[in-house]
Amino acid sequence: MKKIFIAAGGTGGHINAALSMGEVFQKTYEVKYITGERYLDYQLFKDKKSIHIKARPLRSNNPLLIVKNLIINCYVFLSLLTLFLKTKPEFVIGAGGYVCGPSLLGAKLLGTPIFIIEQNAVMGLTNRILSKISNLIFTNFKETKGLVNIPKVITVGNPINSKIKYTENIEEEYLKVLVFGGSLGATQINEMILEVLNKKINKKIYIRHQVGKNNLKNINVVNENIKYEEFEYFNDMDLQYEWSNLIIARAGASTISELRVVKRPCVLIPYPAATDNHQYYNAIELLNEKNFPVTILDHKKSTAQLAQDMYKYLKEEIKIDNSPSKDVGESASLKIKKEIENYVRN
Repeated sequence: MKKIFIAAGGTGGHINAALSMGEVFQKTYEVKYITGERYLDYQLFKDKKSIHIKARPLRSNNPLLIVKNLIINCYVFLSLLTLFLKTKPEFVIGAGGYVCGPSLLGAKLLGTPIFIIEQNAVMGLTNRILSKISNLIFTNFKETKGLVNIPKVITVGNPINSKIKYTENIEEEYLKVLVFGGSLGATQINEMILEVLNKKINKKIYIRHQVGKNNLKNINVVNENIKYEEFEYFNDMDLQYEWSNLIIARAGASTISELRVVKRPCVLIPYPAATDNHQYYNAIELLNEKNFPVTILDHKKSTAQLAQDMYKYLKEEIKIDNSPSKDVGESASLKIKKEIENYVRN
């Protein structure tokens, strides 16, 4: 069976996109993943055929650290060259993260086709470099900064878990609120929710909150109108989305793509420290699509101010869409697969 490699690491968004691509390719190719050595790299790839490399980021204010990381990456690059010479992959896909740098550069040097997936509205440093040499570039948004009017750019959306689907959103006794801040949780959102729980809310609200690893607080909520559950991590996001009426989240590319499918009213709080403020631009793109109610809170505000804004929002009437299930069309993963196979054949 022909071999392919998919490189991704660091964040749940990058890794889940890689896993989604692996899912559609595994029937016709032997799929192996190239990833890093961070927590999610081991957690999400633990049952997959994966190679963990010591790649390091080249974005830093410390020149000595950049030099050190560059030397490490050169060693990784040489080891990957050896791997590709041995295995002769048909192509290599980069789904995000600095592990894609040496992985795709090595493949390109050997004449192997390389493809990148740009999930955000603003390209990251690694993809900006790789975009110059990639055979095709697949984008999530029609307007991706730095990639306008380039023939090899194809807008397909973002690969997501195939289990995540649109389901009927039924209004019940409780407003069911799903809260998460990405795969590892978000301190800003966690603290905001704790402040909201202390406010007087007269409507019945049921909150399921992903707080992140080692962040469980065992909160005892006094307000009889609020049911509150906290979790370190959701392993069943498809079921959580189906359960919810309202979603409060960051604005990472993976989250944005999943929200497009589930179409629940959502409140987005972009990550303040995101590189190039890309989460804010992701949220704006989703808002401008006008497919379902999207509210963006000012991520630069203090926790107390955010909690007050969230409290005001929850007090208002939130419209629940209970229209019939909708066909969202062919998935981004299948679109990318078709484009890559057409390119390789021709």
